[in-house]
Amino acid sequence: MSKQETVDRLAVLAKPRLTGLLRLRGVRHVYDSSDGALNSKVSDGGEVFTLDKFKRALQPYREIERFLSDEKVMQFIIGPGLLPVVTALSKDIVGKTLLVTRRVAARDDDKGVVGHLDGFGVRIMMYFDEAAGETIVEWNCLYGVQ
Repeated sequence: MSKQETVDRLAVLAKPRLTGLLRLRGVRHVYDSSDGALNSKVSDGGEVFTLDKFKRALQPYREIERFLSDEKVMQFIIGPGLLPVVTALSKDIVGKTLLVTRRVAARDDDKGVVGHLDGFGVRIMMYFDEAAGETIVEWNCLYGVQ
């Protein structure tokens, strides 16, 4: 399996886990599929929302192939990667009525391969850090609450 196929598989497996962990009871979710960056604006009809929050979580792995089997991928890659993102979102939506997410745009310093969770502003990037000798899985989420 290629690196791009691996990241795409992680994105597909992470979507149901994210929706299971993130309970959006009483909170409306608006997703913008166009690429955006921090402090970008999203329009939903007449209202304009600012995406002023960006959560980033990094996971280093030596020999990541050990964790890509069906039995291990959820426990060792997806769960620990999503947990900081879900925790940040959950804390920020308390008492709010709207969560706005947007597809994370590519940056100049991006490395490796990238995958996106469909219908949610979460990006997964995987690259090899030569200095540390580790594969890094980076989870990014661009969002705003109101």
